Amino acid sequence: MSSVNTAGNPEALKAHKEVSQRQTRQELELAFARLRNGNPRRVKRDTAINATAVATEAGIDRSTLYRFHEPILTAIRKFNEATSKQKLEAKQGELGEARTKAREYREALELARNEMAAWARQNYELAHHVQDLKATVKNQHKIISELQARLDKLSRNKAGLLFTAHSNRSE
Repeated sequence: MSSVNTAGNPEALKAHKEVSQRQTRQELELAFARLRNGNPRRVKRDTAINATAVATEAGIDRSTLYRFHEPILTAIRKFNEATSKQKLEAKQGELGEARTKAREYREALELARNEMAAWARQNYELAHHVQDLKATVKNQHKIISELQARLDKLSRNKAGLLFTAHSNRSE
């Protein structure tokens, strides 16, 4: 800022004010750019971009920003709205992807459940078939035992007949 004596000279005061506002505006614009680019000098790197942060980064009082530099405030609002919209769109995209994955997982789960149910039915049928086969084997074993007993009896009777026939011949 210049050290020009402006006392009593309204035009000089006006000119000084305009120069001061231009310099302040330039400082605010540079501060806003540094914050957007992630290269602040006076505030922390991840500070939210708002009027207070821009004013602090520019080294001016926040009230000056609000009183004389509405275009900077508008730019900050637009930036934050755009950032919010971008974040929202990104989150909506992530949500869409998550919903698609969830749908795929539900479909896979349904297929697995159907497959398990089919295996359970098949297992049930096989268990009954095994029981039927065991009953059949038991019946066949019983029949075989009965036939074996009859065969043994016939063999004994045949042996007795042969013995009797042989005995009758010898007599």
